[in-house]
Amino acid sequence: MTTPQIIAHRGASYLAPENTLVAFRKAMEIGADGVEMDVQKTYDNELVIHHDYMVDMHTDISGQIYDLTMGELKTLDFGSWKDAIYANERIATLQEALELCAGMEGTQVQLELKSPLQDDPDFVPRVLDAVRAAGLTDRLTLISFHHSQLRQAKQLMPELKVGALTYGAFLSMVLPPPVVWKDLGLVNSMDEPFSEENCIDLRNNLIYRTVADKVDMLRANFPGETVEQVIGHLEEQADVATYIKTLDFPVDIVSCEYHTAYSNPELVNQLHAMGIQAAFWTVDTQDAVRSLLPLGPDCIVTNRPDRVREWVNAEIRNKKITKRSCAGYQNCTGTFFMSECKNHYENIPAVSASAGLTVGIWNIMIP
Repeated sequence: MTTPQIIAHRGASYLAPENTLVAFRKAMEIGADGVEMDVQKTYDNELVIHHDYMVDMHTDISGQIYDLTMGELKTLDFGSWKDAIYANERIATLQEALELCAGMEGTQVQLELKSPLQDDPDFVPRVLDAVRAAGLTDRLTLISFHHSQLRQAKQLMPELKVGALTYGAFLSMVLPPPVVWKDLGLVNSMDEPFSEENCIDLRNNLIYRTVADKVDMLRANFPGETVEQVIGHLEEQADVATYIKTLDFPVDIVSCEYHTAYSNPELVNQLHAMGIQAAFWTVDTQDAVRSLLPLGPDCIVTNRPDRVREWVNAEIRNKKITKRSCAGYQNCTGTFFMSECKNHYENIPAVSASAGLTVGIWNIMIP
């Protein structure tokens, strides 16, 4: 089994305040292969690292990055919301974050473009200038949901790796991991149980502001389009592999919300057939790791890189398997991972034995 690259989502965000320099350092200290971060533009056209447009969740004020200057943002405490030990952690500039990563040997970077609400043709070129200045071209992948920005980046800097983020199959998010179906016999579940702790604070209309922030991001990724047109684009992306074939520029990696793999276990194979790597986000549970690993992803993006590393290593020790398609057995050259492909059950052992392989059905190994 090939070990996937483990990328810390917004740094070691389970342990430290997300998208801060301390979170990026912590991620590499606990064994991540690299970090994922988000870049967006301030009111005065500076570039900072932050995921949401709004700063309400991570500071003691209410506001948006695009309405605040760099000077105003640098006065805010972006650490105390996580823990008092991170008090006075400041927002990172893109330059600061890239320079930090450049100084941590071998650190891979996935840099997500957060589209400005108002179209800015200079946004991507300025990000690329920062990447060049940091000397990170060979260790950085530029990723975005706004695929026109990736096209622009590839035209300006062909040597840079780019990755298409996709919204994928939203409905598949309600499905439990396949191993849970088998191991626990659950009918339906989510990765974490519902509780009051998981609810968004309703004070000061925060739930409204949070939803509005997500709507703003959709607007920015599909500028000038109607609701009906945006919905149409989301439906197109439900079939990820087919959608990627429609892009008129080359992508190096496709990064999907991980439940997408449950609705299409062949997705990794389909992408690999196009010479494209496959990544899944945000993978934070052992069940999800056990379900995804046999599919052969090239990259797992997680808030918990240390635990995911442990779970991946445990799976590799316990199940020395490689993944191939569960269709077309006569042409297979590796192990199968299947979602109850019972119709072919009798044929599988013979094919496997002839190639010296092991077969997995619902993650149960059959010699």
